[in-house]
Amino acid sequence: MRPFTIYLAADSTVQTFQKKEEPQMGWGQKLYEYFKGSEACRIYHPDTTSFEQVTKYDLPDVSIDNRAMAGRSSRSFREEGRLKDIEKVIQPGDFMFIQFAHNDANKGKEERYVPVERYGESLKTYADVCRAHGAQCVLVTAIAMRNCEENAEGKFTYSFPEYRDAMIAFAREENLPLLDLGKRTTQYCQSLGSEGCKDIFLWVKPGEYPESSHRDGKQDNAHLKAHGAKVFAGLLADLIREYDADERLKPIQDLLKGKNNDEADCGHSLD
Repeated sequence: MRPFTIYLAADSTVQTFQKKEEPQMGWGQKLYEYFKGSEACRIYHPDTTSFEQVTKYDLPDVSIDNRAMAGRSSRSFREEGRLKDIEKVIQPGDFMFIQFAHNDANKGKEERYVPVERYGESLKTYADVCRAHGAQCVLVTAIAMRNCEENAEGKFTYSFPEYRDAMIAFAREENLPLLDLGKRTTQYCQSLGSEGCKDIFLWVKPGEYPESSHRDGKQDNAHLKAHGAKVFAGLLADLIREYDADERLKPIQDLLKGKNNDEADCGHSLD
């Protein structure tokens, strides 16, 4: 049986970034570390695509093909031909993980914007590609932002909640697996608090990375740095392990490492 591939269709919070952009990373850059055989992983740019940022992670029994790209929504990712690029290579038994919303909600950029009432329609184009090729579509809600300073209580709230709700509704309508990474990462950020979360997000001191594009410092409450990418990838791995609605994620579950006690475990709940 050939190793299957997990394709990641998403935005900058998932994207693989180059060393010149350190410490910025997306969780798709760290997901392979939670799979068996990660020590033997081969990381490279595949010759099956012309999109420069695409990075593939080949492990003994699974490949992770990270197609995520900064600034893309479910609409612009598709209209730029990125979904079509996946469609050329996706095969029966493969998976496509889809995480959008950060850019879909941007009314100021017409090429990205997807009204929330049409979000399910936009996501359906991805699900249809998967079905046409015998692959499994998996929906992932948008990760948390460091938004605790936006309310008087200093609480973390769901990022783009209307889009999260729309994705959950679409998953039910289309009978698709859904991993509520938005909820899990929000719980985790709440457990850390406002200051603790600066280790997750792209808060960088001036001169901390002198060879990086972030050499002058950064205070970014949306994007992740290396530690955050690893933690959030671990939270996603937990959600995959815990998925028990059916057997559709079992091929992936069988290849995940056992949960490490040192992994993020927030132990908090949200209403």
